[in-house]
Amino acid sequence: MHIDEIPNGSSIELDVRYIGKTMSFQSEIVLIIDNSILISPIVVNEQTIGFNDITRINLIVKIDGKVYLWDNVTVKLVKYNGVIYHKIDVSGEGKPYNRREAYRLYIGEDMAIHINSATGPISITVLVKDLSETGVGFITKEDIDINRTIRLKLRDNNALISLSAIIVRKEYLSHLDSFLYGCKFNEKNNKLGHYIARKQGEELRKKLNNYSSPLISKNLNKSKGK
Repeated sequence: MHIDEIPNGSSIELDVRYIGKTMSFQSEIVLIIDNSILISPIVVNEQTIGFNDITRINLIVKIDGKVYLWDNVTVKLVKYNGVIYHKIDVSGEGKPYNRREAYRLYIGEDMAIHINSATGPISITVLVKDLSETGVGFITKEDIDINRTIRLKLRDNNALISLSAIIVRKEYLSHLDSFLYGCKFNEKNNKLGHYIARKQGEELRKKLNNYSSPLISKNLNKSKGK
């Protein structure tokens, strides 16, 4: 896939890696000029973010159901024709890319899950590893069968998000003498997507505090034209 083949308005994702953390940001293409892509600015918690020189950023583009990757691109905050954009500089062609569709949020907390059994639902405490809009991963010493339905209640401030999932993967972790389970949600919950997006924004503000307003202002002052 060459950059000229990408239509304006296409959805893109930036996979940002910084000091061992990975963040995912969505936007859309506004304009392509030579080897540069202008996208709608990425805003987190009402603040347009900037990317410093030590971040590694991959560009992911989905077109006609296929996914393409440009590795290690450069992203700058610019002003073009009086409008603020993020500008992505790419080289070469995008490579076909297979990836998980959903951003996974690290949890690392003990939570109670409910499991259906022949004698009725039972409750056990597990270590919830991560969470996405499509599934959840957890670790426990309990030996649970594949295809078993589990229920999890996620606390979001003063509210509870009820989730139902089916165990689809199971792996024994010998160093922990425990099992790692991968579960796929069997019910769509719109509240979960909002929860993950908000947590991702909070994590960004806490872990990437160098993405500050002074940095963004400095980038804008230096940006002239494309």
